[in-house]
Amino acid sequence: MEDNKSWWARLVDDPGLLGRIRRQWPWVTVLTFVAVGLVLIAVGDWRWGAGVIGAGMTVAGVLRTVLKDPGILAIRGHRWIDLFFYYVLGAAIVVFAVIVPTAV
Repeated sequence: MEDNKSWWARLVDDPGLLGRIRRQWPWVTVLTFVAVGLVLIAVGDWRWGAGVIGAGMTVAGVLRTVLKDPGILAIRGHRWIDLFFYYVLGAAIVVFAVIVPTAV
Protein backbone atom coordinates (compact mmCIF):
# COMPACT_ATOMS: atom_id res chain seq x y z
CA MET A 1 0.00 0.00 0.00
CA GLU A 2 1.23 3.50 -0.79
CA ASP A 3 1.87 5.94 2.05
CA ASN A 4 -0.27 9.07 1.48
CA LYS A 5 1.20 11.06 4.38
CA SER A 6 2.93 14.36 3.78
CA TRP A 7 6.63 14.71 4.45
CA TRP A 8 5.87 16.64 7.67
CA ALA A 9 3.50 13.95 8.92
CA ARG A 10 6.14 11.29 8.29
CA LEU A 11 8.71 13.35 10.22
CA VAL A 12 6.29 13.91 13.12
CA ASP A 13 5.46 10.20 13.28
CA ASP A 14 9.15 9.41 13.85
CA PRO A 15 9.31 7.69 17.28
CA GLY A 16 12.78 9.05 18.07
CA LEU A 17 13.92 12.27 19.68
CA LEU A 18 13.44 14.40 16.57
CA GLY A 19 9.87 13.17 16.19
CA ARG A 20 9.09 14.11 19.79
CA ILE A 21 10.60 17.56 19.28
CA ARG A 22 8.57 18.06 16.10
CA ARG A 23 5.37 17.05 17.90
CA GLN A 24 6.11 19.63 20.61
CA TRP A 25 7.16 22.49 18.34
CA PRO A 26 4.97 25.07 20.18
CA TRP A 27 6.77 24.31 23.44
CA VAL A 28 10.18 24.35 21.72
CA THR A 29 9.33 27.76 20.24
CA VAL A 30 8.50 29.23 23.66
CA LEU A 31 11.54 27.55 25.20
CA THR A 32 13.70 29.23 22.54
CA PHE A 33 12.33 32.63 23.56
CA VAL A 34 13.16 31.89 27.20
CA ALA A 35 16.67 30.67 26.32
CA VAL A 36 17.41 33.80 24.27
CA GLY A 37 16.06 35.95 27.10
CA LEU A 38 18.26 34.20 29.65
CA VAL A 39 21.32 34.66 27.43
CA LEU A 40 20.53 38.37 27.14
CA ILE A 41 20.18 38.61 30.91
CA ALA A 42 23.47 36.75 31.39
CA VAL A 43 25.37 39.16 29.15
CA GLY A 44 24.05 42.10 31.14
CA ASP A 45 21.05 43.39 29.20
CA TRP A 46 18.35 42.37 31.67
CA ARG A 47 15.62 44.65 30.26
CA TRP A 48 15.81 43.11 26.80
CA GLY A 49 16.12 39.63 28.30
CA ALA A 50 13.04 40.08 30.46
CA GLY A 51 11.18 41.56 27.49
CA VAL A 52 12.02 38.55 25.33
CA ILE A 53 10.88 36.15 28.07
CA GLY A 54 7.63 38.13 28.43
CA ALA A 55 7.18 38.02 24.66
CA GLY A 56 7.70 34.27 24.80
CA MET A 57 4.91 33.95 27.36
CA THR A 58 2.64 36.01 25.11
CA VAL A 59 3.57 33.81 22.13
CA ALA A 60 2.65 30.79 24.29
CA GLY A 61 -0.77 32.36 24.82
CA VAL A 62 -1.22 32.98 21.11
CA LEU A 63 -0.20 29.40 20.27
CA ARG A 64 -2.52 28.05 22.97
CA THR A 65 -5.31 30.17 21.49
CA VAL A 66 -4.96 29.21 17.83
CA LEU A 67 -3.72 25.61 17.87
CA LYS A 68 -6.09 22.69 18.18
CA ASP A 69 -3.35 20.52 19.72
CA PRO A 70 -0.82 22.78 21.46
CA GLY A 71 0.97 19.84 23.03
CA ILE A 72 2.56 20.52 26.38
CA LEU A 73 1.39 24.16 26.34
CA ALA A 74 -1.99 22.84 27.42
CA ILE A 75 -1.12 22.80 31.10
CA ARG A 76 -4.58 22.56 32.58
CA GLY A 77 -7.82 21.07 31.39
CA HIS A 78 -9.45 24.49 31.25
CA ARG A 79 -8.21 26.49 28.31
CA TRP A 80 -9.20 29.87 29.74
CA ILE A 81 -6.96 29.36 32.79
CA ASP A 82 -3.96 28.69 30.54
CA LEU A 83 -4.74 31.73 28.40
CA PHE A 84 -5.22 33.97 31.42
CA PHE A 85 -1.87 33.05 32.92
CA TYR A 86 0.08 33.14 29.65
CA TYR A 87 -1.23 36.57 28.67
CA VAL A 88 -1.20 38.16 32.12
CA LEU A 89 2.27 36.89 33.06
CA GLY A 90 3.67 37.77 29.64
CA ALA A 91 2.29 41.30 29.83
CA ALA A 92 3.41 41.72 33.45
CA ILE A 93 6.98 40.68 32.68
CA VAL A 94 7.18 43.10 29.75
CA VAL A 95 5.64 45.95 31.78
CA PHE A 96 8.02 45.40 34.69
CA ALA A 97 10.98 45.29 32.31
CA VAL A 98 9.95 48.68 31.00
CA ILE A 99 9.00 50.47 34.25
CA VAL A 100 11.68 49.29 36.69
CA PRO A 101 14.22 52.08 37.03
CA THR A 102 17.81 51.44 36.05
CA ALA A 103 20.28 51.36 38.93
CA VAL A 104 22.96 54.00 38.74
